[in-house]
Amino acid sequence: MTARGVKGGGALALLRVVAALACLETLVQGLLAGMLLNGDVASIDPHGINAYVFELLVSLQVVAAVLVWRGNRRLTWPLKAAVGILAATFTQTALGLASSLAAHVTLGVALCAMETVLVVRAFTLRSDHPVSIPA
Repeated sequence: MTARGVKGGGALALLRVVAALACLETLVQGLLAGMLLNGDVASIDPHGINAYVFELLVSLQVVAAVLVWRGNRRLTWPLKAAVGILAATFTQTALGLASSLAAHVTLGVALCAMETVLVVRAFTLRSDHPVSIPA
C-alpha cells in the first residue's frame, strides 16, 4: 500500500483516534459476548451499555470521515466505510435486541474486521500538513 497525502491533519488524526477506539470497543464487545455465552449472565448489562458506547464512537467516526472528505473530495473511501459500519452497527443492535444470536455473533465478528481494516487504512494515509504536538 502506498501512503497518500491528504489535507487536514487534524481531521485525519481525529479519524485515526476514533477508529482505533471503536476497534478496541469491538474487542471488548467480543469479550463480554464470550463471557455471556460461557454462562456469565451478569455480563449482559455491560455488553448492552458497551454497545451504545460503540454506536457513539462509530457516529463520531462518521463525523471525522466527513471532515476528512471535506478537505479531500476525491478521497471517498473513509466516508463510505464509516457510513457502512454505522449501518452495520445499528443492524447489529437490532439483531441483539431481537435475540437473533447466530446473526448477531456473525455480524459482530464482521464489525471487528471492518473496524480493523478502517484503522489500518487510516494509518496508511499521510497528512500533507502534520499536526504538531507541543512539547
